[in-house]
Amino acid sequence: MSESRVPNKMPIHDNDRDWSNPIAGDPKTLHEMMIGAVARSGDAPLFGYIPSRGQPRIHITFNEFGGLVDSVSRGLRDRGVTEGGRVAIILNNSVEWAATSYATNALGAAYTAMYTHQHGSEWAFIINDSGPTVLIAADNDVLDRLCEHLPDDGWPSGGIVLLGEDAPNSTPPEGVSVTNWSTFVAEGSNSEPVGEPADDPHALATLLYTSGTTGNPKGVMLTNWNILHNILTMQGRFELYKGDKTASFLPWAHSFGQMGDLHYMLHQGVHINLISDLLKIAEECTEIKPHALFAVPRVWNKLYGKVMAGLNASPIKKRLGALAFKKAAARIAADGRDCVKVQPKGFLDKKLDKIVFSKIRGRFGGEMRFCISGGAALSPEVASFIQAVGFSMYEGYGLTETAPLVSINGWENGHPCKLGSVGRAIPGVRIVIDQDAWDNPDSDDGEIVVYGPNIMKGYWNNPEATAEVMTEDGGFRTGDLGVLDDGFLKITGRVKEQFKLENGKYVAPSPLEESLKLSALVEQCCVDGTNKIKTFTILHPNEYALRDGLKGANIDSSGSFEELCSSQDVRTFVLESLKEEIMVPNWKRFEISGGVVLDPEEWTTDNEMITPSLKVKRRALFAKHQADIDALR
Repeated sequence: MSESRVPNKMPIHDNDRDWSNPIAGDPKTLHEMMIGAVARSGDAPLFGYIPSRGQPRIHITFNEFGGLVDSVSRGLRDRGVTEGGRVAIILNNSVEWAATSYATNALGAAYTAMYTHQHGSEWAFIINDSGPTVLIAADNDVLDRLCEHLPDDGWPSGGIVLLGEDAPNSTPPEGVSVTNWSTFVAEGSNSEPVGEPADDPHALATLLYTSGTTGNPKGVMLTNWNILHNILTMQGRFELYKGDKTASFLPWAHSFGQMGDLHYMLHQGVHINLISDLLKIAEECTEIKPHALFAVPRVWNKLYGKVMAGLNASPIKKRLGALAFKKAAARIAADGRDCVKVQPKGFLDKKLDKIVFSKIRGRFGGEMRFCISGGAALSPEVASFIQAVGFSMYEGYGLTETAPLVSINGWENGHPCKLGSVGRAIPGVRIVIDQDAWDNPDSDDGEIVVYGPNIMKGYWNNPEATAEVMTEDGGFRTGDLGVLDDGFLKITGRVKEQFKLENGKYVAPSPLEESLKLSALVEQCCVDGTNKIKTFTILHPNEYALRDGLKGANIDSSGSFEELCSSQDVRTFVLESLKEEIMVPNWKRFEISGGVVLDPEEWTTDNEMITPSLKVKRRALFAKHQADIDALR
């Protein structure tokens, strides 16, 4: 066995162990987990990153990172951070982000992470609500927006630490210091040691604020043990080895990216390579050659769309692709396992795999063994596609309030999976389907209620909101609809998004929306139909695909994008195309849309159509297009 294939030697925990508290050998805090990883991996590379465009990737070791965390911890202490305090982070994924989180944890304080693309007013709310002592900011742009939105009495008493060496463009109120990161670290390294780190597993580790689609975001209180439970239940469950690499691009300000791409991988001793340009994920993966990848469905949908478009580019490619998928489907069916990769068998199968699928695997560096998808429902069609390509695809489910993992395919012995599901509950977690939570008599699904040591302590400064989601016996009401099939959980929608048509039929929009996103015509979409005869779809189309489709249908495509989107002929073309491609083959008859509204403007956080975690603000979208919606039947 080569060095790159040496197991991590992480024991797999007994499913039936008591998960309410750590046992002997378990880390009690995130910082203790980090210290253990440093001790095990030492001079092996931990982080790889590109400091600026055009420069080569730099790598730092576990030992170097441990030293940085120590210096940052001293610096935070010197600026007034104490046990029970908070530190705010407004950074993109970076070594500095990771170091700040573990350094804060060592002091017994909690870190509050925000997105760099978040609206300044949301930063102001979160900072005011969480009360951080110190704030670590990405650049002058962040500082400028903080100066615009933060009141004079709302600034952290310990000041601002700013990445980079540029002098501040804006000046905070008098008495609020602004220090460059390098100076901050140097001062910390020359300061007195911190002493014994905090060791309470049930102390607050992080405040992660929810997206706030219908109001101000809520601060989710997660303890060390909430997060460590997720990590420890999964250790040793998946095919990871010493020296393995990941390509990290999920935002660590989100619970899925933070737990999966940072804490879990660091604990496993994996070399975490940060993607520097989200528009060039494939190019950087070719260089990194990751062995595992965490991503959201949007990434897999984009890959699926590009591959299928490429295969349909010529009759020969289309025929070869169809034959390759047919052979892969037969091999997978004979094996009898969903989601898990199955090696090609026979001369023709191996040849087609090399011609078609090896090129797709090559886009990710050619070394990848498995992927984990989360954050939203993954289309079974896309999951089957990924399996056919030659990656094991394990889909999971969770929420910020559950730290985040509730269930995942493939973690049990033999990696049992069920296509279209999000797996079985992880050890220590119990799932209950509450069929009394809503009033659809025609369905067996119900609200998903979760029990376990991963459940949050509650919402920060918001006992009323906490009481709304917690049951009397300690369960968390997720707001998601689902069913259980032999323990496998299937997500069917959101309680609040579910709507009823005029004929009394209930419709769950989420699965419909995810299926529409598989069309090249669709960039973003939203399905509704409350109290209408038929559903309707609002979508932001792909301009290039739309113009190509119109040309192929001999419809004038010469106008501006705005003019095309307002044209009834174009709307009819889009609706009929989506009916033929997606709706009729896959949707129930009453779910098929009777009309579409085309929005030429991309939905972004800047125009307040989506949240920082990319959830559509449905109320805002409906208000924008109310006249068009009213005109539909």
